[in-house]
Amino acid sequence: MRWFPKNNRIKIRVLLILCVLCVLIPEIYVLVNPRSTRFCAFPLFNMLATGICFTFFMIGFSILFALMDPVPYQLKMTFHVFGGCTFLYSIIQAAYGLQAQECGIYSEELYWFELAEGILCILCISFFLLTVPFWIANKVWKNSVLDEEFRTGLCYEPVNCCTCIWHV
Repeated sequence: MRWFPKNNRIKIRVLLILCVLCVLIPEIYVLVNPRSTRFCAFPLFNMLATGICFTFFMIGFSILFALMDPVPYQLKMTFHVFGGCTFLYSIIQAAYGLQAQECGIYSEELYWFELAEGILCILCISFFLLTVPFWIANKVWKNSVLDEEFRTGLCYEPVNCCTCIWHV
């Protein structure tokens, strides 16, 4: 959000709303589908409800970060706690989503949604695990990976071209 001029952030806010709808509409569709409550040995329906709660928290954080400038320290710390909880949820989601093949017989939409969400969780966890060593190295050896002030570091050129990688 901070990359756009303050007087012209309406386009990115509309894009944010569209992205939220793309995430929330399938979740709510699967939630209200009567076949989703059928028996399953794994708690996929509970995971779906938890995922919807996390989605609403994500929407709240997105709105707060879009409106506040500067963002208070307490909100940043709360967001990091939310990120840790989301990381744990993603691990559990991936484990359940990949093991629940027999649930596809009874509640097909729920199973396929949870499977897709589990695969996306694995991709996000992999990206996180790929970037963590760079964050740690940059903290241990100050500005060795990225020093924006002097425009140096191992990752300066990639981050300069795509700054969103560093601030995930």
